[in-house]
Amino acid sequence: MNLLYLAMAALTVLAALGLARPWWKRAGSEALRRRDANVTAYRQRLEEIDAEVAAGLVRPEAADALRQEAGARLLDDASGQAELAQPTSPLWRGAVLLGLLLAIFSGGYYAWSGSWRTAATIAGEIEPPKPDVDAMLAQLEQRLQQNPEDVDGWAMLGRARFMLQRYAGSAEAYAKANELTQRREPELLVGEAEALGMAADRQLQGKPRQLFEQALTLNPNQAKALWYAGVAALQAGDKPRTVELWTRLRSQPMPEELSTILDQQLAELGVPAPNVAESPAGAASPATPSAVALDISLNLAPELAAKLPADGILIVYAKAAAGPPMPLAVVRQPLAGFPVQVRLDDSQAMMPNLKLSSFDHWEVTARVGKSGQAKAESGDLQGVVRVDRAAAAGPIALTIDSVVP
Repeated sequence: MNLLYLAMAALTVLAALGLARPWWKRAGSEALRRRDANVTAYRQRLEEIDAEVAAGLVRPEAADALRQEAGARLLDDASGQAELAQPTSPLWRGAVLLGLLLAIFSGGYYAWSGSWRTAATIAGEIEPPKPDVDAMLAQLEQRLQQNPEDVDGWAMLGRARFMLQRYAGSAEAYAKANELTQRREPELLVGEAEALGMAADRQLQGKPRQLFEQALTLNPNQAKALWYAGVAALQAGDKPRTVELWTRLRSQPMPEELSTILDQQLAELGVPAPNVAESPAGAASPATPSAVALDISLNLAPELAAKLPADGILIVYAKAAAGPPMPLAVVRQPLAGFPVQVRLDDSQAMMPNLKLSSFDHWEVTARVGKSGQAKAESGDLQGVVRVDRAAAAGPIALTIDSVVP
């Protein structure tokens, strides 16, 4: 038994070191991993929003707000990389705290459940326990009651509540952190303002806008504050201020997906895309992409014939193989049978500045569902093919050959 305890202690120490690694590893690699993960999540969220718009589930104006929120999440990752390079508190505090919490949790759990439960879990007889998020938050709240001067703890509580969509509670936690720092930390000001805005159904007038502007006074290049302050100005009808803020934001390095969205927003406000200047006398103008149309010949795999819904709705759309995740052209129609001929071209663009002809490689998806919603649902029949301009010169064969799990 003593050997078992020693093994458990060793595993606990190893787990603590692994979980504490973000506090002592190189900031650069951590920032890259965070950026890649958030960019992937950002792309998936944009695809969901566009699909819901195409299906008529979300109004265009509501979709804009959802895209702005997704962009803000991505900006949070970009601006957070600087924080990783220059932490505001000693690195060892977070690591020691995490190690202690893990040790307490491990010991308490073993005492409560007993070795029989561990053996049963290993044998696959019972499911391993899931973390109790509410209990963890309660422990953090209790610790803050005992140490109400812990700025990092209040900030952690604010972030946790925000991720759980408890926006009012998140704003309260951030407000406490701002009180302790005398409102001198731009990131904490932005956190409180964002939570207040989400609690008010994404309305940023009043205190949220004041906090964003205050954050910009402390750090004029705070990316998330520039984004949200621009949104707040736009909500107030102050387009010149929005253009000023978003132009400053656009001059900063950022992921390609976010720069594309920002360019689109600025274009709608009458601002030309960056790095586009008048050509010198005698210089050749950039070539305009030639128009393109994709003629899709759709068929159904024989093994899926029995699963074809009687009143199915067919949705066919193309998006850039490497570029913005928004669909470039969409066709939606009742399905009478197979084969089916569908044409995708620039006339079906969802956004005027994002067309098939703007790219050379595309991914075409065809899906048949019962509800007719653009978002894939379990049981939908689907097929995907990748196409380039050379293939676009003739008919493109696409077979629906899979079932959405």
